Amino acid sequence: MKNNKFNVSDIKKIGENKLHIEFRKGKEFNGWFKLNGKKAKRLTVPKGRKGIPPKTYKTMAKQLGLDVLEFDDLLDCPLTKEKYEEIIS
Repeated sequence: MKNNKFNVSDIKKIGENKLHIEFRKGKEFNGWFKLNGKKAKRLTVPKGRKGIPPKTYKTMAKQLGLDVLEFDDLLDCPLTKEKYEEIIS
């Protein structure tokens, strides 16, 4: 688990740039990953630039339908959007 390597701002940026998630503002950032034009997975990212507690990191991975190692790969770049779509399909 690489939760100490990333902060919440990094995860939001990767979600926007790599998975094309459009986040809405509120108490936290909520956005949907769309698969074939339909909402498939929701990601909730806390606001701020703070580090991520292990439990929150695991929850974000679970929200995207990934295990922690796959989530690490998504954030580190070996996991592409296309591979992610295969995993959740």
